[in-house]
Amino acid sequence: NTSALAFDGVDDAVSMGVASELGLATFTVEAWVRRDGKGAAAGTGVGGLALVPIAGKGRGEDDGSNVDCNYQFGFFGDVLGADFEDSATGLNHPIVGATTVSWGIWHHVAATYDGTTWRLYLDGKLDAEVEANATPRADSIQHFGLGAAFNSTGVAAGALLGALDEVRVWDHARTEAEIDADKFKTLTSGQGLVGRWALENGEAEAANSAGPSNGTITGALYETPGAVLDLGAPPTITQESPDDGATLDAASVELEVTLDDPDQKPMFVTFHLRDLSEGDDFTIVVLPDTQYYTRPGDNHDYFYDQTKWIMDNADEYNIVAVIHNGDIVDNGGVISQWNVADQAMSTLEAPQDGFPEGMPYGVCVGNHDQSPNSADNSTTNFNVYFGVDRFADKSYYGGHYADDNDENWFTFQAGGVDFVVVNFQYDLTPDDAVLAWGRSIFESHPEAFGIVNSHYIVGGGGNFGAQGQAIYDTMKDVQNVHLMTNGHVANEKRRTDEFEGHVIHSMLADYQGRPNGGGGLLRIWEFSPANDELTVRTYSPTDDLWETDEESEFTLPVKLDGVGGVFQEAAKLDPVTTTAKTVLSGLVPGRTYEWYATVGDCAHAVTTPLRSFTTSP
Repeated sequence: NTSALAFDGVDDAVSMGVASELGLATFTVEAWVRRDGKGAAAGTGVGGLALVPIAGKGRGEDDGSNVDCNYQFGFFGDVLGADFEDSATGLNHPIVGATTVSWGIWHHVAATYDGTTWRLYLDGKLDAEVEANATPRADSIQHFGLGAAFNSTGVAAGALLGALDEVRVWDHARTEAEIDADKFKTLTSGQGLVGRWALENGEAEAANSAGPSNGTITGALYETPGAVLDLGAPPTITQESPDDGATLDAASVELEVTLDDPDQKPMFVTFHLRDLSEGDDFTIVVLPDTQYYTRPGDNHDYFYDQTKWIMDNADEYNIVAVIHNGDIVDNGGVISQWNVADQAMSTLEAPQDGFPEGMPYGVCVGNHDQSPNSADNSTTNFNVYFGVDRFADKSYYGGHYADDNDENWFTFQAGGVDFVVVNFQYDLTPDDAVLAWGRSIFESHPEAFGIVNSHYIVGGGGNFGAQGQAIYDTMKDVQNVHLMTNGHVANEKRRTDEFEGHVIHSMLADYQGRPNGGGGLLRIWEFSPANDELTVRTYSPTDDLWETDEESEFTLPVKLDGVGGVFQEAAKLDPVTTTAKTVLSGLVPGRTYEWYATVGDCAHAVTTPLRSFTTSP
């Protein structure tokens, strides 16, 4: 192909209308896609997914009628996702992928449904499989679209930021072997091919070479080049060394990759390397209960000094985000307390060098933020002062559960790696649906470092509270959830739990029982990627006081794969036949390094996974 169709992530779309021939009970939807940014999601219905659309027929509109969603395929967070509503009940039957789909790179993606089982494929390989045992609403009159999802009247929602090429729809579920074999080919026809859009430059509309439904293009523009098709397959990497995590002599480190190119094209290999040094350390600040700093005549400066210190010291400590543990105020029904909290937290929102939107931060609802106290969802004033509208235009704000900000999440980057923080409100009988939502946020960002923030997780004896136990039971097998943080109980405690090899550290810090409502003590989390460690310190900006007892200052092991500075080119080898190797020079003993290799031929490029090694002292 010579071109692709690019979408702006705002209002670009392609609509095929009702396209009844694309109403299907079994199907394969496949495409080449390059995702360039977050885009905007559209919901597929109650119990469904919020998907950034790739291709599909319908979205959430109604249940139990011909305006149900027939099928929709797109991105759920950083992974693939798909959904349909069934013809019998209108219920949703979603599937979520397992692998992060990297931005800025062309990927082949596919979703199939055979009448029983959903399957998702990424770059020709099975990524997820779920039994649905239901029949999609094939008679849906919702419109088919690319890059956006349409309802039955043709109104678009959601927006892809990126580009599409060679989009195909089949009336049956293709096999993994078929999808993999044909992913690098253009196919103008085939048994059961009911829709195929080449998206060739110069077409006034998106022409369908396999059926009657050409697409009306709104806003989207052609670009060149598109995906690399009809030029054979890319090289494959069959082996890499040294082993991940190896300890080696600094004077004799050799990187090696073994390759195969099925088309026997000349290849080149570039090795990339970075040193994980102290300069890559970064900090998250945790604000425990600030409730007693907001009461009339009480200690307001402690709260104001906390957020001022954070912004004044953002560079020195490389502070990247702030987490508030809840109990922002002492009485959720007293407006003057919310005004104090608003003034204090607004300091974080002031733009400054390196923070054009202010400091990324998130808040959770404590029982004192609820009015009446401890009544879950009694959060009227919380949502006035810290509701969706306050955060909606911030790029770091991820979203919320249901219609308010009682449960929410935010994201930020440190050293090139995404962090995701999910904030749960205080609720001693948490709803399964809320917990499942929180789990889905982490699962949809599988390469992000996950943190749970809720007001009451760990108690003063180091035990889990009822909500903490429910949260842990939900998250214990989610491989990217590493930390949980809370306040509520006036104490400092921590615990470490392991489930089938996966470790989660949980930390309680709350100083409201101290003089002056806690004296402005906050938690400083200092992450060291070079050492895979988190050092926790406790400090009061107002009193310039450090607490250094074993409950206030300690170090935890954490895995920080991928966090670090800029990669440098270590070597480039051209041409390469089957093996590329290079001996590294100038390495420092006792340091940790990360590396990867890029392998290309005249048409394709592939990248090895990230690996690390440590040089002996």
